[in-house]
Amino acid sequence: MLKEIDLAFIRKYFLERFGIPEDAFSGYRFFATGRSVWMTTAEDVERLLQMKRIEYPGIRLMRRIDRYTYKPTTYALQLVGDKATRNLITLCREELSELIERGRLTKDFPETEEGYVIIRYGEDILGCGLYRGNILKSQFPRGRTEALASSGLY
Repeated sequence: MLKEIDLAFIRKYFLERFGIPEDAFSGYRFFATGRSVWMTTAEDVERLLQMKRIEYPGIRLMRRIDRYTYKPTTYALQLVGDKATRNLITLCREELSELIERGRLTKDFPETEEGYVIIRYGEDILGCGLYRGNILKSQFPRGRTEALASSGLY
C-alpha cells in the first residue's frame, strides 16, 4: 500500500546532504512502499491512487537502509544531481577506471563528508558512492557498472 511522504522530508534530506535546492522537487509527489521512497509527477497521483495494486509508483528516489539512514538511487541522482553543491566527487579518467574495475577507490577527498556522495565524471552524473575514511565505494547498480565498463567512457 502506498503511503504519501511529506515533501519537506525529501527537500530537507537532499538540501542538507547534497546542497540540492528545494525547488528541484517542485511538481513531484513522494510515496513509500516497504523500504523504498518513490517519486512521481503530481499529474500521475490520482491515476496511481485509483489502482488496486502498484508495484512501481514512479522512479525509486531512495531506499531506507535503517531507521535513520537513506541511500539515494543512481537514477535519482542522475535526475537532480547536477544541482548539487556538496558531497559531489568528480573523478578523472584513471580514478573512474579504478572505481569501475575494483569497485573502490582509495583517495582522500577533504571537502567531502563521510556517507553517500554523488559521483561525477566530467559533467556527467554517474550515480551514488559511499565515502568512508579515504575509501570511495561504488554504489552503482550492477547493470550500470557493466555498461560503464563496456562503454569506452574511460
